Amino acid sequence: MTLQTTIMSVSLSKTSKNAPVLIYNGYSYTIDRKSETEILWKRKYSRKYACHGRLHTKLNYEFIKTVGEHENHTGNSRCEATRKYYEKLKQESEQNQTNPHNILTQINIGVPDELVPAWQPQQVMMDFEKATINVFSRTFPAVELSGCYFHFCQNVLRFLQTNGFKQMYETDVTFADNIHKILALAFIDPILVIDAFELLCSNLNDDYQQTLDYIEDNYIERLRGHTRRQASYPIDIWNMVPRMKNYMHRTNNHVEEWHRKLYCAFQCSHPSLWTFLDKLIKEENNIHSDILNAMTGRRPSVGKYESFNRRLRNLVENPHPNIYDQLTCTGRLLFL
Repeated sequence: MTLQTTIMSVSLSKTSKNAPVLIYNGYSYTIDRKSETEILWKRKYSRKYACHGRLHTKLNYEFIKTVGEHENHTGNSRCEATRKYYEKLKQESEQNQTNPHNILTQINIGVPDELVPAWQPQQVMMDFEKATINVFSRTFPAVELSGCYFHFCQNVLRFLQTNGFKQMYETDVTFADNIHKILALAFIDPILVIDAFELLCSNLNDDYQQTLDYIEDNYIERLRGHTRRQASYPIDIWNMVPRMKNYMHRTNNHVEEWHRKLYCAFQCSHPSLWTFLDKLIKEENNIHSDILNAMTGRRPSVGKYESFNRRLRNLVENPHPNIYDQLTCTGRLLFL
Protein backbone atom coordinates (compact mmCIF):
# COMPACT_ATOMS: atom_id res chain seq x y z
CA MET A 1 0.00 0.00 0.00
CA THR A 2 1.33 3.44 -0.91
CA LEU A 3 1.08 6.31 1.56
CA GLN A 4 0.33 9.52 -0.29
CA THR A 5 1.14 11.82 2.66
CA THR A 6 3.27 14.86 1.81
CA ILE A 7 4.01 17.37 4.62
CA MET A 8 6.66 20.12 4.35
CA SER A 9 8.20 18.47 1.24
CA VAL A 10 8.41 15.18 3.13
CA SER A 11 7.03 12.17 1.25
CA LEU A 12 6.26 8.90 2.96
CA SER A 13 6.66 5.60 1.17
CA LYS A 14 7.30 1.96 2.06
CA THR A 15 10.07 -0.56 1.54
CA SER A 16 9.60 -3.97 -0.06
CA LYS A 17 9.17 -5.30 3.50
CA ASN A 18 6.41 -2.77 4.20
CA ALA A 19 8.53 -0.62 6.52
CA PRO A 20 8.11 3.17 6.27
CA VAL A 21 10.56 5.16 4.15
CA LEU A 22 10.69 8.94 4.33
CA ILE A 23 11.92 10.94 1.32
CA TYR A 24 13.20 14.47 1.83
CA ASN A 25 15.22 16.60 -0.62
CA GLY A 26 16.21 13.56 -2.68
CA TYR A 27 17.35 11.46 0.30
CA SER A 28 15.63 8.33 1.59
CA TYR A 29 15.42 7.75 5.34
CA THR A 30 14.44 4.77 7.46
CA ILE A 31 13.49 4.80 11.14
CA ASP A 32 16.45 4.86 13.51
CA ARG A 33 14.43 5.06 16.74
CA LYS A 34 11.24 6.48 18.24
CA SER A 35 10.50 8.47 21.37
CA GLU A 36 7.18 9.40 22.95
CA THR A 37 6.94 12.58 20.87
CA GLU A 38 9.00 12.15 17.71
CA ILE A 39 10.75 9.82 15.27
CA LEU A 40 14.46 9.96 14.46
CA TRP A 41 15.24 8.92 10.88
CA LYS A 42 18.61 7.85 9.50
CA ARG A 43 19.81 7.94 5.91
CA LYS A 44 19.07 4.73 4.07
CA TYR A 45 22.37 2.87 3.53
CA SER A 46 23.93 5.12 6.20
CA ARG A 47 26.56 2.47 6.94
CA LYS A 48 27.49 2.16 3.28
CA TYR A 49 28.01 5.91 2.94
CA ALA A 50 29.25 6.49 6.53
CA CYS A 51 26.56 9.17 6.72
CA HIS A 52 25.62 10.83 10.02
CA GLY A 53 22.78 12.96 8.67
CA ARG A 54 19.52 12.57 10.62
CA LEU A 55 15.97 13.88 10.28
CA HIS A 56 13.36 14.45 13.01
CA THR A 57 9.58 14.24 12.55
CA LYS A 58 6.59 14.12 14.83
CA LEU A 59 4.81 10.79 15.29
CA ASN A 60 2.42 11.79 12.50
CA TYR A 61 5.48 12.23 10.21
CA GLU A 62 5.31 16.03 10.27
CA PHE A 63 8.73 17.49 9.56
CA ILE A 64 10.65 19.08 12.48
CA LYS A 65 14.31 19.47 11.50
CA THR A 66 17.41 17.89 10.01
CA VAL A 67 20.65 17.33 11.92
CA GLY A 68 24.13 16.79 10.48
CA GLU A 69 25.40 16.69 6.91
CA HIS A 70 25.22 14.01 4.24
CA GLU A 71 28.87 13.14 3.78
CA ASN A 72 30.25 11.19 0.83
CA HIS A 73 27.09 11.31 -1.31
CA THR A 74 24.46 13.60 -2.77
CA GLY A 75 20.68 13.52 -2.97
CA ASN A 76 18.83 12.13 -5.97
CA SER A 77 16.04 14.34 -7.32
CA ARG A 78 14.51 11.29 -9.04
CA CYS A 79 14.38 9.22 -5.85
CA GLU A 80 10.75 9.99 -5.02
CA ALA A 81 9.47 9.52 -8.58
CA THR A 82 11.32 6.22 -8.94
CA ARG A 83 9.98 4.85 -5.67
CA LYS A 84 6.42 5.88 -6.56
CA TYR A 85 6.80 4.12 -9.91
CA TYR A 86 7.75 0.86 -8.21
CA GLU A 87 4.96 1.21 -5.65
CA LYS A 88 2.39 1.77 -8.36
CA LEU A 89 3.74 -1.22 -10.28
CA LYS A 90 3.53 -3.43 -7.19
CA GLN A 91 0.03 -2.21 -6.35
CA GLU A 92 -1.24 -2.81 -9.88
CA SER A 93 0.32 -6.29 -9.93
CA GLU A 94 -1.44 -7.23 -6.67
CA GLN A 95 -4.84 -5.82 -7.64
CA ASN A 96 -5.00 -6.31 -11.40
CA GLN A 97 -5.62 -9.74 -12.91
CA THR A 98 -4.34 -8.85 -16.37
CA ASN A 99 -1.02 -10.15 -17.66
CA PRO A 100 2.29 -8.51 -16.61
CA HIS A 101 3.02 -7.04 -20.04
CA ASN A 102 -0.24 -5.07 -20.02
CA ILE A 103 0.48 -3.80 -16.51
CA LEU A 104 3.93 -2.58 -17.53
CA THR A 105 2.54 -0.97 -20.68
CA GLN A 106 -0.02 0.97 -18.66
CA ILE A 107 2.41 1.98 -15.91
CA ASN A 108 5.05 3.16 -18.38
CA ILE A 109 2.70 5.65 -20.05
CA GLY A 110 3.97 9.14 -19.32
CA VAL A 111 7.23 8.07 -17.66
CA PRO A 112 9.82 10.77 -18.55
CA ASP A 113 13.02 9.69 -20.29
CA GLU A 114 15.08 11.20 -17.46
CA LEU A 115 13.57 8.74 -15.00
CA VAL A 116 14.59 5.57 -16.84
CA PRO A 117 18.27 5.53 -15.73
CA ALA A 118 17.07 5.94 -12.12
CA TRP A 119 15.31 2.56 -12.16
CA GLN A 120 18.59 0.88 -11.26
CA PRO A 121 17.88 -2.81 -11.93
CA GLN A 122 19.67 -5.04 -9.44
CA GLN A 123 20.70 -7.75 -11.89
CA VAL A 124 20.96 -8.02 -15.66
CA MET A 125 21.75 -11.20 -17.58
CA MET A 126 23.02 -10.84 -21.13
CA ASP A 127 24.96 -12.53 -23.90
CA PHE A 128 28.74 -12.23 -24.09
CA GLU A 129 28.81 -9.04 -26.16
CA LYS A 130 31.51 -6.73 -24.86
CA ALA A 131 30.01 -3.52 -26.26
CA THR A 132 26.62 -4.24 -24.67
CA ILE A 133 28.21 -5.08 -21.32
CA ASN A 134 30.20 -1.82 -21.40
CA VAL A 135 27.08 0.23 -22.13
CA PHE A 136 25.18 -1.37 -19.24
CA SER A 137 28.12 -0.87 -16.90
CA ARG A 138 28.27 2.83 -17.71
CA THR A 139 24.50 3.41 -17.63
CA PHE A 140 23.81 1.32 -14.51
CA PRO A 141 27.08 1.32 -12.51
CA ALA A 142 25.47 -0.39 -9.50
CA VAL A 143 23.91 -3.23 -11.50
CA GLU A 144 25.12 -6.80 -11.07
CA LEU A 145 25.94 -8.12 -14.54
CA SER A 146 25.87 -11.81 -15.33
CA GLY A 147 26.61 -13.62 -18.56
CA CYS A 148 24.29 -16.32 -19.85
CA TYR A 149 25.79 -19.78 -19.23
CA PHE A 150 24.25 -21.13 -22.44
CA HIS A 151 26.07 -18.48 -24.47
CA PHE A 152 29.28 -19.15 -22.55
CA CYS A 153 29.03 -22.76 -23.74
CA GLN A 154 28.17 -21.59 -27.25
CA ASN A 155 31.31 -19.45 -27.31
CA VAL A 156 33.42 -22.47 -26.35
CA LEU A 157 31.68 -24.64 -28.96
CA ARG A 158 32.23 -21.97 -31.61
CA PHE A 159 35.92 -21.90 -30.72
CA LEU A 160 36.14 -25.69 -31.08
CA GLN A 161 34.44 -25.52 -34.48
CA THR A 162 36.64 -22.69 -35.73
CA ASN A 163 39.85 -24.44 -34.69
CA GLY A 164 39.01 -27.92 -35.96
CA PHE A 165 38.23 -29.64 -32.63
CA LYS A 166 34.51 -30.22 -33.16
CA GLN A 167 34.86 -33.72 -34.62
CA MET A 168 37.26 -34.74 -31.85
CA TYR A 169 34.76 -33.45 -29.29
CA GLU A 170 31.98 -35.49 -30.90
CA THR A 171 33.94 -38.74 -31.29
CA ASP A 172 36.55 -38.82 -28.50
CA VAL A 173 34.97 -39.43 -25.09
CA THR A 174 38.13 -38.50 -23.17
CA PHE A 175 38.56 -35.26 -25.10
CA ALA A 176 34.91 -34.31 -24.51
CA ASP A 177 35.20 -35.18 -20.82
CA ASN A 178 38.17 -32.84 -20.44
CA ILE A 179 36.40 -30.02 -22.30
CA HIS A 180 33.56 -30.44 -19.82
CA LYS A 181 36.05 -30.00 -16.98
CA ILE A 182 36.90 -26.62 -18.50
CA LEU A 183 33.20 -25.72 -18.60
CA ALA A 184 32.99 -26.75 -14.94
CA LEU A 185 35.08 -23.69 -14.04
CA ALA A 186 31.77 -21.79 -14.13
CA PHE A 187 30.63 -23.83 -11.12
CA ILE A 188 33.76 -23.45 -8.99
CA ASP A 189 33.78 -20.90 -6.17
CA PRO A 190 34.95 -17.62 -7.77
CA ILE A 191 37.91 -17.25 -5.41
CA LEU A 192 39.13 -20.72 -6.44
CA VAL A 193 38.66 -20.39 -10.22
CA ILE A 194 42.26 -19.38 -10.98
CA ASP A 195 43.62 -22.24 -8.84
CA ALA A 196 41.25 -24.62 -10.63
CA PHE A 197 42.35 -23.32 -14.03
CA GLU A 198 46.01 -23.79 -13.14
CA LEU A 199 45.23 -27.38 -12.12
CA LEU A 200 43.68 -27.96 -15.54
CA CYS A 201 46.78 -26.52 -17.21
CA SER A 202 48.94 -28.93 -15.19
CA ASN A 203 46.83 -32.03 -15.84
CA LEU A 204 45.78 -31.63 -19.48
CA ASN A 205 48.20 -32.34 -22.33
CA ASP A 206 49.10 -30.26 -25.39
CA ASP A 207 45.89 -31.24 -27.21
CA TYR A 208 44.07 -28.72 -25.00
CA GLN A 209 46.59 -25.88 -25.06
CA GLN A 210 44.72 -23.81 -27.66
CA THR A 211 41.47 -24.16 -25.74
CA LEU A 212 43.13 -23.27 -22.45
CA ASP A 213 44.75 -20.22 -24.08
CA TYR A 214 41.34 -19.13 -25.35
CA ILE A 215 39.81 -19.50 -21.88
CA GLU A 216 42.71 -17.69 -20.22
CA ASP A 217 42.63 -14.75 -22.63
CA ASN A 218 38.88 -14.24 -22.53
CA TYR A 219 37.67 -15.48 -19.15
CA ILE A 220 40.56 -15.98 -16.69
CA GLU A 221 43.11 -13.15 -17.21
CA ARG A 222 46.34 -13.87 -19.06
CA LEU A 223 49.36 -14.28 -16.79
CA ARG A 224 52.05 -11.69 -17.50
CA GLY A 225 55.05 -12.19 -15.25
CA HIS A 226 53.65 -12.31 -11.73
CA THR A 227 50.38 -10.51 -12.47
CA ARG A 228 47.33 -11.23 -14.60
CA ARG A 229 45.97 -8.96 -17.32
CA GLN A 230 42.23 -8.29 -17.07
CA ALA A 231 40.19 -10.68 -19.20
CA SER A 232 37.53 -9.62 -21.69
CA TYR A 233 34.92 -11.15 -19.39
CA PRO A 234 35.88 -11.14 -15.68
CA ILE A 235 35.18 -14.19 -13.55
CA ASP A 236 32.23 -12.61 -11.75
CA ILE A 237 30.47 -12.16 -15.12
CA TRP A 238 30.41 -15.83 -16.14
CA ASN A 239 30.73 -17.68 -12.83
CA MET A 240 27.42 -19.33 -11.92
CA VAL A 241 28.02 -20.20 -8.25
CA PRO A 242 26.26 -17.13 -6.76
CA ARG A 243 23.30 -17.66 -9.09
CA MET A 244 23.08 -21.36 -8.21
CA LYS A 245 23.15 -20.65 -4.48
CA ASN A 246 20.43 -18.02 -4.86
CA TYR A 247 18.25 -20.24 -7.08
CA MET A 248 18.51 -17.82 -10.00
CA HIS A 249 18.44 -18.46 -13.74
CA ARG A 250 21.72 -19.46 -15.34
CA THR A 251 20.54 -18.65 -18.86
CA ASN A 252 18.18 -16.29 -20.65
CA ASN A 253 16.91 -19.13 -22.85
CA HIS A 254 13.33 -18.55 -21.68
CA VAL A 255 13.46 -15.19 -23.46
CA GLU A 256 14.89 -16.69 -26.62
CA GLU A 257 12.33 -19.49 -26.44
CA TRP A 258 9.55 -16.90 -26.45
CA HIS A 259 11.17 -15.14 -29.42
CA ARG A 260 11.22 -18.43 -31.33
CA LYS A 261 7.61 -19.10 -30.37
CA LEU A 262 6.60 -15.67 -31.66
CA TYR A 263 8.53 -16.23 -34.89
CA CYS A 264 6.72 -19.54 -35.41
CA ALA A 265 3.38 -17.81 -34.83
CA PHE A 266 4.15 -15.22 -37.55
CA GLN A 267 5.56 -17.85 -39.93
CA CYS A 268 7.48 -15.12 -41.78
CA SER A 269 10.18 -12.55 -41.11
CA HIS A 270 8.34 -9.45 -42.33
CA PRO A 271 4.56 -9.68 -41.74
CA SER A 272 2.22 -6.92 -42.83
CA LEU A 273 0.93 -4.55 -40.15
CA TRP A 274 -2.48 -6.23 -39.95
CA THR A 275 -0.97 -9.72 -39.81
CA PHE A 276 1.42 -8.52 -37.11
CA LEU A 277 -1.43 -7.12 -34.99
CA ASP A 278 -3.60 -10.20 -35.52
CA LYS A 279 -0.81 -12.58 -34.44
CA LEU A 280 -0.01 -10.43 -31.39
CA ILE A 281 -3.65 -10.54 -30.30
CA LYS A 282 -3.72 -14.33 -30.64
CA GLU A 283 -0.43 -14.66 -28.75
CA GLU A 284 -1.77 -12.43 -25.99
CA ASN A 285 -4.79 -14.74 -25.70
CA ASN A 286 -2.49 -17.75 -25.35
CA ILE A 287 -0.45 -16.05 -22.64
CA HIS A 288 -3.61 -14.97 -20.83
CA SER A 289 -4.78 -18.60 -20.84
CA ASP A 290 -1.43 -19.74 -19.41
CA ILE A 291 -1.69 -17.14 -16.63
CA LEU A 292 -5.22 -18.25 -15.73
CA ASN A 293 -4.07 -21.88 -15.56
CA ALA A 294 -1.19 -20.91 -13.28
CA MET A 295 -3.47 -18.82 -11.03
CA THR A 296 -5.89 -21.72 -10.63
CA GLY A 297 -3.16 -24.01 -9.35
CA ARG A 298 -2.19 -26.00 -12.42
CA ARG A 299 1.46 -26.93 -12.10
CA PRO A 300 3.65 -26.54 -15.18
CA SER A 301 5.10 -29.71 -16.64
CA VAL A 302 8.24 -30.86 -14.86
CA GLY A 303 11.29 -30.08 -16.95
CA LYS A 304 13.57 -32.91 -18.00
CA TYR A 305 16.51 -31.08 -16.42
CA GLU A 306 15.03 -30.89 -12.92
CA SER A 307 17.07 -33.85 -11.69
CA PHE A 308 20.15 -32.41 -13.40
CA ASN A 309 19.66 -29.07 -11.64
CA ARG A 310 19.33 -30.75 -8.25
CA ARG A 311 22.55 -32.70 -8.72
CA LEU A 312 24.43 -29.66 -10.00
CA ARG A 313 23.24 -27.49 -7.11
CA ASN A 314 24.22 -30.21 -4.64
CA LEU A 315 27.76 -30.21 -6.06
CA VAL A 316 27.94 -26.43 -5.85
CA GLU A 317 26.64 -26.27 -2.29
CA ASN A 318 28.61 -29.31 -1.09
CA PRO A 319 31.83 -29.27 -3.15
CA HIS A 320 34.52 -31.94 -3.04
CA PRO A 321 37.50 -30.88 -0.90
CA ASN A 322 39.80 -31.59 -3.84
CA ILE A 323 39.33 -28.96 -6.56
CA TYR A 324 40.24 -31.28 -9.44
CA ASP A 325 37.74 -33.87 -8.20
CA GLN A 326 35.13 -31.11 -8.16
CA LEU A 327 35.97 -30.20 -11.76
CA THR A 328 35.77 -33.84 -12.82
CA CYS A 329 32.46 -34.60 -11.13
CA THR A 330 30.82 -31.35 -12.20
CA GLY A 331 32.11 -31.74 -15.75
CA ARG A 332 30.42 -35.13 -16.07
CA LEU A 333 27.06 -33.41 -15.63
CA LEU A 334 27.76 -30.82 -18.33
CA PHE A 335 27.57 -30.76 -22.11
CA LEU A 336 27.82 -28.33 -25.01
